[in-house]
Amino acid sequence: MVSQQERTKRRVALAKEQERQVRADAKRQTRKQRRRQLIVGGVVGFLALALIAPLTAGLLLDGSGAELDALPTSTTVPPTLVDPVFAGAALSGPTPCPAADGTEQRTTSFEQAPEFCIDPANSYAMALDTSEGEIVIELDADTAPTAANLAVVFARYGVYDSARATSFIDGLTVIGSLGSAGFTEPADPAEAPEDGIYPVGSVVMFTKLDGGMEGQLAIVSTQAAADALAEDPTHPIIGMVADPETASAIDGAAATELEFRIGDVTVTETTG
Repeated sequence: MVSQQERTKRRVALAKEQERQVRADAKRQTRKQRRRQLIVGGVVGFLALALIAPLTAGLLLDGSGAELDALPTSTTVPPTLVDPVFAGAALSGPTPCPAADGTEQRTTSFEQAPEFCIDPANSYAMALDTSEGEIVIELDADTAPTAANLAVVFARYGVYDSARATSFIDGLTVIGSLGSAGFTEPADPAEAPEDGIYPVGSVVMFTKLDGGMEGQLAIVSTQAAADALAEDPTHPIIGMVADPETASAIDGAAATELEFRIGDVTVTETTG
């Protein structure tokens, strides 16, 4: 028979465990909220640092890129998706579909969002040349047609050629600098993953807090990055990489090299 003293000890132990669980749950909720803010809103700030750092004397970052000694207080140059020194031609008026054979003049500044240029019934693959090897993205034009269309149009216009690649967090490689190429295209909420899951190897197009897309892509090469995106699953998955090992190597290089860039980007289209 359990004594009164033993029952009291058990009640005290249970109360302490419940209190510990409450504190642990509160901490987990806080971490979840912070991570959501990091993924949804923090990418802009991080990319801003990645863009400004090599151009600003006296700017000091720690290993994570989070701490700094100084930041410019103002600027007259609007942020762009393509770093100015790598900019191509500018296009005014409507944005027509670029040539599919790779002969289109490289253009990186536009006034309007492009027409719908892809056929969801066809298959598309985007090949990115890098110092760590070629990475091929098998695009999903059927599940996320709006986002995939923007990626294909930008690739065919040469927007992603020589684009900056930055390891935003471990295993999340962002392609493209802070800002737009001249416009923001509304994302279709229906193109976000229904199950809220971002598999390792998936490639997403980032959406801003207001739901707009400016063209930044992100390759997911670790489960930690996949879990982070799943905290706020609003970014459409535009495809999957064919070689996860190369994706991991690219993320490692992007994390250690301040000026890591991809090379030429090409798109192949297969009918039917």
